[in-house]
Amino acid sequence: MLFGVRNYANFRPLAACRGLPADASAAASARFAQLIEWCGEDALHGTTWITWAEVKAVDWDEPAEKPDKRLHEYHQTPNGLRMTGKCSWSPAFAEAVGLERGEDREWPEGSEWLVGDTLYRSVTIRRRNAVTETGEWQPVWKAMETLAAQHGDDNVRLVVWFDD
Repeated sequence: MLFGVRNYANFRPLAACRGLPADASAAASARFAQLIEWCGEDALHGTTWITWAEVKAVDWDEPAEKPDKRLHEYHQTPNGLRMTGKCSWSPAFAEAVGLERGEDREWPEGSEWLVGDTLYRSVTIRRRNAVTETGEWQPVWKAMETLAAQHGDDNVRLVVWFDD
């Protein structure tokens, strides 16, 4: 959702493929160079960055461009359906709908299949569903917000890269 890497939910990425900033900190630049030396240039990808000003401007209600590639799984409970996860591959689902192993298919929004006691549903999620208010990104946002209070929203950025 943020950087366009492993974008199974099909969001328009906010800050994809910007590369390592020329003025990145010495510590970030050194770590990046060290990882390239250890792992090779092909081991790291998706290097990019985002400012606190950009994070603050996010429309968290914006929906993804298409339904999530992972079908959402639900199980019946005494209180109704409860989401239990997302699946990118389920042998039971594949057999029920005639998919071959590794076959990738997009399903229309709202499509549903009941397979045994599991309901599979095609869902388009919103940004707030991908990065929740109480989720793992909150300590990062808090640190950026604290730094921005001292240095300004445009002067605080998060630099990221990904490995395989």
